Amino acid sequence: MTTSSRFTRAIALSIAFLLLAALVIIAEIAQSGQKQIDDRIALSQRRQILLAELLEQLSQAEAGQRGYLLTGDAKYLQPYQSARDRIEPTLDQFGNQFRDSDDRPLGSNEQRNTLRHLRVLIGAKLAELSASLELYGSQGPEQATALVRTDLASSTMNDIRAGAVELREAERNEVNSEITRAERLRLVSRALMGGVALLNIVLLIVSASLLARQARRRAELTEQLANENEELERRVRRRTAELSALSSHLQQLSEKEKAALARELHDELGGLLIAVKMDVSWLQKRSPTAMDPDIQTRWTRVLKVLDDGVDFKRRIVESLRPTLLDNMGLLPAVRWITQETCNRAGLHYTESYPEIEPPLADDAAIMVFRLVQEALTNIVKHAHASQVRVEIAMTDTEFTVLVADNGRGIASERRDAVGSHGLATMRHRVRSFGGTLDIEPVSPSGTQLRARLPLALILRPPAPAAAAAATIAVN
Repeated sequence: MTTSSRFTRAIALSIAFLLLAALVIIAEIAQSGQKQIDDRIALSQRRQILLAELLEQLSQAEAGQRGYLLTGDAKYLQPYQSARDRIEPTLDQFGNQFRDSDDRPLGSNEQRNTLRHLRVLIGAKLAELSASLELYGSQGPEQATALVRTDLASSTMNDIRAGAVELREAERNEVNSEITRAERLRLVSRALMGGVALLNIVLLIVSASLLARQARRRAELTEQLANENEELERRVRRRTAELSALSSHLQQLSEKEKAALARELHDELGGLLIAVKMDVSWLQKRSPTAMDPDIQTRWTRVLKVLDDGVDFKRRIVESLRPTLLDNMGLLPAVRWITQETCNRAGLHYTESYPEIEPPLADDAAIMVFRLVQEALTNIVKHAHASQVRVEIAMTDTEFTVLVADNGRGIASERRDAVGSHGLATMRHRVRSFGGTLDIEPVSPSGTQLRARLPLALILRPPAPAAAAAATIAVN
């Protein structure tokens, strides 16, 4: 960037700051002046409202007093006394409107003098009303009515109304004056804003070339960043697909290794243990010391250790690759792992399975079995549950696996946590077959794991001979 361009930008920025400061000052002045005007108009409106209330209360008190004098009915004394009780507080409140928060006088001297005179007249009117009622009680209605009909009673009320009219007129004039002031302030603000707008237009014209240049450079940078982000997203998608495929391959490889190890343990170690047990049994029966109790106890212990070894081998083999899954199918294997795990942990369990087992592919069957196995293992380790429910259901298009418990549940922040490897493994197993895994809380307590798998992706493909026969049958 050249020195001239930098100097131009510095000037533009300086003018922008000056314009901003001018706008702030103008807005502050206009807002402060308008606030004063609004406060004064609101004060005038409160005064007029209180003055109207005061006159209304005097009229109600006078009407109640005259109704009582004319009819002698005591019910008129209630509105009289109610209005009289409100006059003094209203008058004090009205007088407070002519003082600020520091008890300094507000308004003109004429208004304050009129207010003082009005207070005297109201006091005289109240005294006249009280005197007529006392005269009614002491000398009768004729004397009280005569007092009311004198010019004194009517002139006092007329003077009060005249004072009220004078105060109201003064307030109206002051409101009109404030409105005129507001109009002038608005015109001045508009003129100043117009000047600032003209300066702003000049600034925009001066800065147009710089802005256009910056816009072009920004567009080039944006396009470059978009291309780089797109390339990065492609790499991330490719790496994610590679990692997912690698994870699926490692899981399949692990299952194959487990199956191979299970076969070796079953064939080799199982055969060795059975052979040793048979030889030990033969030696026990033919030993010359077979009748010795100590020797017999040791023979029994050896046989028991061999039986425990056979059972331990069987549990390891079933854990690595359940023979029921290969020999009997998925549902018997799920029943066995559910019963084995729950009985060993002392859990009550309920099961629900479809009547007919679908012909699942081998990889899909071991995936469902591992899903149930890992879910039950998590329940035993972490849930502190007492009941477990295992359900497998099937529709025309979907295969569903449900494992629920009544334990303490899983915190929402832990369901998708990075360190939750067991849940992540289960999710990956389900997603690798195009399914979804939902982990939800159960009311009042517990957790529900539900896997939904598309049936078309997990069924065993038809054998070539069967497919050919089906094609011939269709034709």
